[in-house]
Amino acid sequence: MAQSAILYDGKSADRHIVTIAAQAGLLSIHGDTVQAERIDPALLRADSLDASSDQIRVGHNDRDGWRLIVPLPLEAEILELLPKGSRYGAWVDRFGLGKMTAALAGVAALVLVGGYTAPKWLAPLVPSQWEENVGNALVGDLGASRCESEEAEAVLAAMVARLDADAGKDGLEIKPAIIDIPIFNAAALPGGHIVIFDGALDRDVTGDALAGIIAHEIAHVRERHVAEALIREFGVGAVVRLFGGDIGATAQQLVALSYTRDNEHEADVEAISMLDHANISPRDTGRLFDRFKGSDNRATSFLDSHPLSGDRARDFSEAHEEGRKYDAAFTSEEMRVLRAACGRRAMDMSESDDE
Repeated sequence: MAQSAILYDGKSADRHIVTIAAQAGLLSIHGDTVQAERIDPALLRADSLDASSDQIRVGHNDRDGWRLIVPLPLEAEILELLPKGSRYGAWVDRFGLGKMTAALAGVAALVLVGGYTAPKWLAPLVPSQWEENVGNALVGDLGASRCESEEAEAVLAAMVARLDADAGKDGLEIKPAIIDIPIFNAAALPGGHIVIFDGALDRDVTGDALAGIIAHEIAHVRERHVAEALIREFGVGAVVRLFGGDIGATAQQLVALSYTRDNEHEADVEAISMLDHANISPRDTGRLFDRFKGSDNRATSFLDSHPLSGDRARDFSEAHEEGRKYDAAFTSEEMRVLRAACGRRAMDMSESDDE
């Protein structure tokens, strides 16, 4: 028997009303605004189950931002095809969301005397699966703004693999994407998602500087700065509701999260270490930060969420080792692919890249 559901395809922010059914061991999905398909249940994962227990959210292992929201109750044959993942993470399931909400609130009260430091203490308590659930859902909000270029995504993925020595150690995969917004910015979202705005790919941003920016955002993910910023700006209760399935924030709001100067220093130290590991010079990143301190109005969005101090540019510049033979972060061809990802720039940029 068929069942109505809501589908977000990950390519746009559109909400599609679809019909699902079990057919020969596969989950059949069809609707007036989507292409009909049958999906192997092995490709599906349980993103989250709402606290009200009246619907199931299902994600797709191969499609970022794809999610299927299915109201309960369900026919047994359809329910059998859907993943039986945990609701919020193993130890949260054990005690329950209500108790965890009270526990986190209690811890927040105990460390309130620490004021500014409380979010830093609380961030490690946020289960990584919560972050992944909300991150996967919010990426769908970027929908039409996301630049669809397999070549560019492959280039970014290769750079992340080159920089991120901790990949796979905590089970959190870094997932980069380019957003078609012509301002200079980059940001980390929950769940390991990193977005680079198209404005950060201008001709005057070198490949080495871009690698430094990517390393910096990876560091924010690895240091749990995203959860810390969420707690600082939204409060413990709002964050628990957000990660518990009540997604009231949008990706645009989270992109605008700001970090403390301590966060930025930690991310810089880790980024410099990543660049060193990848044998990429940090000098161009230092020059870029130094330029931001001047009159570069294009960097206003970046500066709002990534406050600069006088030492940040110096730290990157002084980490450059004179006489060391560094490798280029990207080839000229790779930079052309990245700059053309959103389709607004001409592909022929060889003269600028070779200068």
